Amino acid sequence: MERLKYYIAQFLSYTLHPGIMPTVGAVLVLGFLPVTFEWNFVIQVLSTVFLGTYIGPFLGIVILKITGVISSVHLKEREERVYPYIIGAASMIATGNQLERSGIPIEITWSVYLSALVVIISTILLPFFKSSAHAAGVFALFALYICLHQRYGGGEIQHLFIGAIVLGALSWARLELKRHTLQELLSGALLGFVPMFLLLSK
Repeated sequence: MERLKYYIAQFLSYTLHPGIMPTVGAVLVLGFLPVTFEWNFVIQVLSTVFLGTYIGPFLGIVILKITGVISSVHLKEREERVYPYIIGAASMIATGNQLERSGIPIEITWSVYLSALVVIISTILLPFFKSSAHAAGVFALFALYICLHQRYGGGEIQHLFIGAIVLGALSWARLELKRHTLQELLSGALLGFVPMFLLLSK
């Protein structure tokens, strides 16, 4: 039973990785907007967001691991998160700038910039504790869904209940794996939810 719980927690952690949340958010925005987009535009947007917010930061972590700056790509130790976070934030800011100049829907650009802001704040807080990046990612996505529902009236209310279940499941997974304390999960949740909601809410 304990082994099963471990595998479920690992599955949730990998599936809901914070690096893919901006791309999922871009999918939400494109789906909510009352505009029909051509497939080549959709692919261009999603590719740009995915490369800049996931692949770029991930490659940075791999290089840091190869050069011995960090001991694990999982960034278990608080002190090892500084350089990966700085690289991630820089990549996200560059991506946001590229999106802004390409005329991409503003909600996507803001979401990417907000992701960078969350990473920067998390870096500043590292001397005190490591906020959960996983919690920040899923709670920011949850806030984005609420704001898009407010702005464009799309989506379904029941999806919010499903989202709440996902938030709970992810929080359980991180606690089960002993990767974070409850305080770290709560701080990550606030870092993800509050800026996104304040910027994009009506």
